[in-house]
This record gives sequence, C-alpha cells and structure tokens, in this order.
Amino acid sequence: MRKETFGTGSNTSKTETETLVKYEVMDGCPAQGEQVPIRMYMNGVQLTPSYKNIHNRLSVKYSINLILVDEEDRKYFKQTEIIIYRKPV
Repeated sequence: MRKETFGTGSNTSKTETETLVKYEVMDGCPAQGEQVPIRMYMNGVQLTPSYKNIHNRLSVKYSINLILVDEEDRKYFKQTEIIIYRKPV
C-alpha cells in the first residue's frame, strides 16, 4: 500500500491510500511455528522513494498488510511500514 499525505497545516492535509499489489502466498494452513518465506517481485509496480515531511507538505509511506486466516476462518491482521529508497549508481 502507498499512503500519500499532502497539504499545508494540520487542517488542510489530505491522505490518499492506494493498494498497489495483492498476493496470495499459500493455500492452506501452515503448522504452528512454521516460517513461510516469500519473495515479492516489484518490477511491474511503479514505486517512488519514501519521503517524510518534505517542507511540511508531502509524505509518502509504503506498508505491507498481512492477513492470516486460520482453520476456523478467524482473521489476523498485521501492518508493517517499509522504506523504499533509490540505490545510488
């Protein structure tokens, strides 16, 4: 997910949230304590670097939302912010 916050002052700032990609990692339940490594290919996604509070007008943040569904259809949610940067050439 990409979250862009823009505007001046606390009263006029706006936030736009966009879901960039959705993946289904596995079908079925992992055993308790099992780790499931994943690799996400982001070539087809248009990304910009993360920005924090540029001139008190713009912030761009990215996050990964993880939803786990157990055997009894209970859902568990976790959201983690990630930082994207450009590698100097």
